[in-house]
Amino acid sequence: MRVVRVETIPLRLPLKIPLVESGGTFSKFDHVLVKLRADNGLVGLGEVEAYPSFERPGVETQEGIVAIIRDHLGPAVMGQSPFDLIAIWKRMDKAVDSYLRVKAALDIACYDLMGRELGIPVSDLLGGRVRESYVVEGVGYGISIGEPAEVAAAAKAAVARGYRQLELKAGDERPERDLERLHLVRKAIGRDVPIKIDFNGFYDTKTAIRLIREMERLGVQWIEQPVKAWDLEGLAMIRNAAATTIVVDESIESPQDMMRVVRHGAADAVHIKPTIKGGFTTAKKIAAIAEAAGVAIVPGTSAPSGVGMAAAQAFIASCPVLSGGAHGSPLDILVEDIVTEPIPADSTMVRVRTEPGLGIELNERAVAKYRAPQ
Repeated sequence: MRVVRVETIPLRLPLKIPLVESGGTFSKFDHVLVKLRADNGLVGLGEVEAYPSFERPGVETQEGIVAIIRDHLGPAVMGQSPFDLIAIWKRMDKAVDSYLRVKAALDIACYDLMGRELGIPVSDLLGGRVRESYVVEGVGYGISIGEPAEVAAAAKAAVARGYRQLELKAGDERPERDLERLHLVRKAIGRDVPIKIDFNGFYDTKTAIRLIREMERLGVQWIEQPVKAWDLEGLAMIRNAAATTIVVDESIESPQDMMRVVRHGAADAVHIKPTIKGGFTTAKKIAAIAEAAGVAIVPGTSAPSGVGMAAAQAFIASCPVLSGGAHGSPLDILVEDIVTEPIPADSTMVRVRTEPGLGIELNERAVAKYRAPQ
């Protein structure tokens, strides 16, 4: 089996309600769908999550993503067997440095092709499933930054619908508002529901420490990326000052980044997203280093369609030990998904797909509907 065609489809995926976080407000996701067509007629699927467009090093605009694949990464995959992933990665890395988010789509599409060819789920290719389902960290991709009373109401409604773990976005020009949000949320839902708060790297070290100490009194289980990605010294200071689990995300793009975080003692846990961190190939390397160093794994995604979420499911299924839940249905925030059997909205528990490959098929009508002009 050889790859004979690489197709990119830019998408404009509208959101039901805008997602508000410290990095900005987003009303749509400009993802790029990737299809690898093999000489036996099989098609492998991947997705480049282009949200937010410039959140991480080596991330391009949607037009840039399409161009990188067309001019550099696509030719590195063309004519290759998807089973020859080491050779494919050598060719991709020689063609262009970094761009792990873009390479992830091609890596995942290769795994999808392998699974379809062998008639087995991708999770089997990653070492097999150690779980058949997982708890959803609700709701959507985190409850957006908003008026404290509105955030509390959203949290209360989520718990009423069955969510047993929540994520709140944080990072306010007035830090006390983040404390007010958590205070009202705890008042609305009680102390039993675990909460992760994602700062998205917004604060400086001293402000983050002050806020986290106050939040610990209110009840918080995880703090994600409290300071900038590059500030490993600041993360280490925060970790030493806090009793709460400190999770890194943006600080880690590669196995080398994971090694640096370990050496600095900068995190208790790492948020590993195969669709962001170089596909399954790189995500498993990061996970292995984290496991060896005693750093817990928080699985997840950025903000995918059903294509990226299927990849996350396969990764989650194969991880030996997880810390916390993961995002659930893309329909919690997207107007419409692009797969034929999407995860139902408001799912509080998700069963892992077991069909061959990623276990999904495209809703071609939806793909055509949300296809962006090129």
